[in-house]
Amino acid sequence: MAHPTQAPEGVQLENLANKLEYQTSKFAHQILLDQEHHKTHLFAFAKGQELKTHTTPTAALLIMLEGTCSFHIHGTSQLLQPGAIIMIPATVPHSLNAETDFKMVLVK
Repeated sequence: MAHPTQAPEGVQLENLANKLEYQTSKFAHQILLDQEHHKTHLFAFAKGQELKTHTTPTAALLIMLEGTCSFHIHGTSQLLQPGAIIMIPATVPHSLNAETDFKMVLVK
C-alpha cells in the first residue's frame, strides 16, 4: 500500500494553492472539476477583498487552504484559517472578507 503522502505510480499530485495567483483588481477563480451534479472551485482573495452577502441554491463545502478570512453566516462571524472546513447550507445568506491573502476550495 502506498504511503498517504505519495501518489500511486504514474499519478502526479498537485498543490492546489499553487494553481492560482492573487490579483489586486478582483478575486481569482478557477473551476477545478465540473461534473453533472457538482462543481469544485478554487478561489484566491487578496487581503481586503470580499464576497458580498449572497445565497446558493445548493449546499456547499468550503475548505481553507492558506491565509485567513472572516466568514459571516447566521448573524455571526468566525475567523477561518488553513485546514478549516465549513458546510454552507443552501439558501442561507453568507459573506466573507479577506483578512490576509487567502485561498479556498469550494465544492457545491
